[in-house]
Amino acid sequence: MKRPALWVGLPFVLGLVLASLFVRQLWLPVCGGVTLVSLAVVLRHRTLWKYVLLGTLSCLTACCVYWSKDAAYSTRQMAFDGQETTFSGTVCAVHVYPSGYARYYLNGRFEGTVPAKVELFCESPYYRYGDSLTLCGTPERQQSGYLFDSAAYARSQGVLLKFGSLTEIVSYTPEDHPGLRSMIWRWRFRMTERILSRMGEETGPMLTGMLFGDKSAMSRSSKQAFYRMGIAHVLAVSGLHLDFLALCVSWLLEKLKAGRGLRFAVMAVVCILFVIVAGETFSVERACIMALIREGGKLVYRQTDPLNSLSVAVFVLCLMNPFVIHGAAFWLSCTAVWGIAVLAPYMTKDMPAETFWQTAWRDFASLCWTFLATLPVCAVWFREIALLTAPVNAVLIPVCMAAMLLGALAVLCGGQGFLAELLLSGADWLCGLVLRVSYWAAKLPYTHAAMGSLLLLCILGAGILLVIGVQLLCKDKNRTAWTAAAALAVTCALLGLRQEVLGSSLRVAVLGEDKSCVLAVVGGDEAALFDMSGRSSMASYAYAYLTENGIDGLQTLCLAKPGRKTAGQYSDYFTLMPPEEVVLLTEAEDFAPILDVPCETDESREMLFHGAHLSAQSDCVTIEYAGMTLVCCKEAAVTGEPEVLIIYGKNTEALPDCGILIIPDPDSPYEPDGHTYIGENNLEVTLGRDGTCRVRRLYGDH
Repeated sequence: MKRPALWVGLPFVLGLVLASLFVRQLWLPVCGGVTLVSLAVVLRHRTLWKYVLLGTLSCLTACCVYWSKDAAYSTRQMAFDGQETTFSGTVCAVHVYPSGYARYYLNGRFEGTVPAKVELFCESPYYRYGDSLTLCGTPERQQSGYLFDSAAYARSQGVLLKFGSLTEIVSYTPEDHPGLRSMIWRWRFRMTERILSRMGEETGPMLTGMLFGDKSAMSRSSKQAFYRMGIAHVLAVSGLHLDFLALCVSWLLEKLKAGRGLRFAVMAVVCILFVIVAGETFSVERACIMALIREGGKLVYRQTDPLNSLSVAVFVLCLMNPFVIHGAAFWLSCTAVWGIAVLAPYMTKDMPAETFWQTAWRDFASLCWTFLATLPVCAVWFREIALLTAPVNAVLIPVCMAAMLLGALAVLCGGQGFLAELLLSGADWLCGLVLRVSYWAAKLPYTHAAMGSLLLLCILGAGILLVIGVQLLCKDKNRTAWTAAAALAVTCALLGLRQEVLGSSLRVAVLGEDKSCVLAVVGGDEAALFDMSGRSSMASYAYAYLTENGIDGLQTLCLAKPGRKTAGQYSDYFTLMPPEEVVLLTEAEDFAPILDVPCETDESREMLFHGAHLSAQSDCVTIEYAGMTLVCCKEAAVTGEPEVLIIYGKNTEALPDCGILIIPDPDSPYEPDGHTYIGENNLEVTLGRDGTCRVRRLYGDH
C-alpha cells in the first residue's frame, strides 16, 4: 500500500477537527456522515477501498479519542473551577518575565487524587524545574478575550486550570537529587541567564529564543518585527535546528566509521536530549520523530518519504494530546514541513539548476511555495501576512544560522570565559544586524497586510481552492504558479481597496476589559488613541485592533492617567508605529517619555481628524462627525443629547433616559429610539458620512 501512513495521519487530523466543531452529543450524525462520504468515494473509485477503509477507521477513531478526552477534561475542570482547593505537584516548565513575574506549569494532583496540569502565575521567587509545590487557592479556567484565545491555548498545552498571584504556597520542597531532565532544564536556565547577562537587551533574548525557544524576555516590538518579516520561525526551535544538529552528528559519526546500529542509537539519544533542552514543544517533538524515522530507514536499508514521516509524527502526537489542533504551533509546524519537504520539491523539481543563478532562482521559488503553504495559517491565527517572507528568509536566515552557531559554541564552552565572551560578541553583532534590518523593513508600508476581515479570509480561501483546482485539472506547474501569483495579487489589491472604502467612514473602537478602556478613532489608514483608564494592558488592546485593521499611522495618543508603567507598555508596543504626538490629560510626575515623541500636558484637547471634531478630557471623549455626536465616558452625566452614548464597562446598567441598550448580536432585536446607549467593551461603532451608524462586536477568536 503506497504511503499508508498518509491514510492514517491525515484522516486522524480531519477527525479531530470534526470532533472539535461538533459536540459529542452529535456523535451519531457525525460518524454517519463520515461513513456515507467514505461509501460514496468507494463506489466512485472501487480500487481505493483499502485506503478508504483505513482512512475511515482513523477518522472515526480520532472523533472518539477527542470526545472522550474532552468529556474527561470538562468534568475535571467543572469540579474545581472557582472552588477553594489544594494542589500538589512538581514544576515542569518555567517562564520568567522581565517584570519580575513568572509563569510555572505544574504536574500533580488536586486534593491528592485527581491528576492534572495547572498554571501558576506569581511574583518569581525562583522556583526551579523539578521542585515540589503545594498550592491553596481558587483556581479558574482560562477565559478567552479580545486579545487571545486563552482557553484554546491552555487546552493545546494540556493545562486544566490556572492559579493567580493571590494563591497561597503552602509548602515548597526543592528537588534534592535532580534527575536527568531536571539537570538539563536547570543547565538550560543557567545558560540562558549567562547569555542575557553578556549580550544586549534585545540581542540576548533573540539568541536564547533561537537556541532554546525561550523568547519570554524579548520585547513585543522585536517579535512583531520578526512576524512582519516572516522569520519568526527562527525563534521556535524546530526542524531547522534539529536537522542542523543531526547533520553535524551524522558527519561526525561517518568520520568515525560508526555502524548503522550505533549511528541510530546515538542519533536517538541526541534527538531526545535536544527535545528536553528545547522545552518539549510540539514542533521539536515532531521534528524528533521525523528524524528518528529517517535514521530508522537507513538502519533497515529503506528510503523514507517526508510525507509518510510527517503523517506518522502527527498521528503519534495527536494521539497523545488531541487538543494540539487548537494551537497555532501545530498548524504552522505541519504546513511549514509540508511546504518545505513536499510542495516546494514537487513544484520545483523540473526547474533547471545547472548554473549558480538557476540554482538561486530555484531556491527562491522553493521559499515562495513554502510561504504559500503557511499563508492560510498566518492569515487565520495572526490576521496578518508577511509579504516579504521569501526574500527576507533568503537574506537573513543564513545570518541567523551563523549567530546560532556562535551561540551554540559559546554554550558548549559553559557560557563564560574569554572564548565564550568572544563568541557571544560575534553573535551579538549578527543578531543586532538582523534586528536592525527587521525594524527598518517592518516600518515600510507594503511589507505586510492585515487580514482582519472575514470577507478577505474567504477570498484568500477561494484563491487557494482555485490554485488546487488548476493543478488537479491542468496538471501544469507553470499555470499553477501563475494562478497562485495572480490570486495573491488580487488579495493584496482587495486589501488596498478595502482601506479606500473604509476611509469614507469614521470607526470608533471601544477596547478593554471590565471598566478599563482605550478608545481608538480610525479614519483611512490613520488613528488617534484615547487611553481612558491608564491601565498598562490598554496598549496591547489598542495595538491588536490597529494592526488587525491595517492601520500604519498613529496621529495622536492621549493619556488620561499617565504613568511610568503605561508609558513603558506604549513604547514597547508602538515602536514600529510611533505616535506623532503624546498628550497628557492630567499631570504625572513619574511619566517616562514614549519613544522620544513630543509630549505636552493639556487638560482639554481638541483636534480635527479626517473630517471629525474630537474633544478629549480626562473622563470623557466627544466626537462630532457628519452631523452626529458620539460621547464615550465612564459616567452617564453628559451635557447635551448625543446620538450615541457609550458608557464603557461591562458592569454598567442601562439608563432609561439614554435610549436602549444595544447587544451587538444577530439574534437580539434592535429598534432605533432617540440616541443609542452602549454599555459594553470591545465593540466598534462606524459613523458614515450620510449620518448612518453601525455597531459590531469585536470577537477575540484569533
